[in-house]
Amino acid sequence: MLGDFKLRGTWRKIRAKIGIRANKVAIRSHTPWYIKIGGYGLAMGIAAGVAWFVVDNSYRITGFSREEATQQIASLTLDKQKLQQALDGAKSQLNDIQSQLKVEKSAQTELSKSITQLQDENASLKEDLGFLRNIMSAGSVPGGLSIANLKVEPDALPNEYRYRLLVTQGGPRKQDFKGKVQVIARVQQGTVQSTLSFPTDADIKTAGNEIEFRYYQKIDGRFKIPEGTQLKSVQIRVLGLPGLDVRSQRSINL
Repeated sequence: MLGDFKLRGTWRKIRAKIGIRANKVAIRSHTPWYIKIGGYGLAMGIAAGVAWFVVDNSYRITGFSREEATQQIASLTLDKQKLQQALDGAKSQLNDIQSQLKVEKSAQTELSKSITQLQDENASLKEDLGFLRNIMSAGSVPGGLSIANLKVEPDALPNEYRYRLLVTQGGPRKQDFKGKVQVIARVQQGTVQSTLSFPTDADIKTAGNEIEFRYYQKIDGRFKIPEGTQLKSVQIRVLGLPGLDVRSQRSINL
C-alpha cells in the first residue's frame, strides 16, 4: 500500500511537467555582446548623420540662409558702432556747449556787475561835477578843506560798508594838500554802543594810504564792522600831514 502511494506521487510530478498545467518555457536565441554594441553604434551614427544633415541643410528646408544671417549680424554690429560713435560725439558736443554756456553766463554776470558799477561811478561823477560847477559858478570857494557828497552804503559782503566823498580845497593854494582819511564808526550791539576807527589810531601813524591834491579829490573806501553789531553813524575825518591834525570832518547818521 505504501508502494501505491509513492507511485501516485511520482505520476503527479510527471503530469505537472508535461501536461497543460506545466510551467511555460521561453526559448531565446543568444546574441554576442560585440554584435549588440556594434548595432547600437550604427544606430547612433545614423541618427547623428540625419541630425547633422537636417541642421546643415535647414536653410533649404526652411528658407534660412546662414550667410545672409551672418551678413545681417555684421551690418547691425557696424550700425551699432556708428550710432555709438555718433552718440559719443553728441555727448561731447553737449558738454562743450554746456561749458561754453557756463562761461558766457559767468561773463554776462561779470559784465552786468561792471555795468552797474560803471553806472554808479558815472552817477557819482555827475554829482561831483555838479557840485564843483555850483561852487565855481558862485565864485566863492570855501577856504580850507571841505567834505561834500558823503555817502555810506552797505557793500556786497555781510557787515561791510562802502563810503564815498569829495574833498575840496579853497582859498590860497600855495601847495598840494597831503593827508589821510579816517573813518569813525559808531556801532551798537544790544544796548551797548562802541566806537571803531578805520584805520585805528595806531595804524594811521604808519606810512601808506596818503592822499595828495590841490583842488579836489574823490575818495572811496570800505570798512567792516563786527558780526552782530549795527552801524548807527559814521564820521569822516581828513587829517593833515605831518601832524595828523583834523582839518575837516563830517558825520552821517544811518
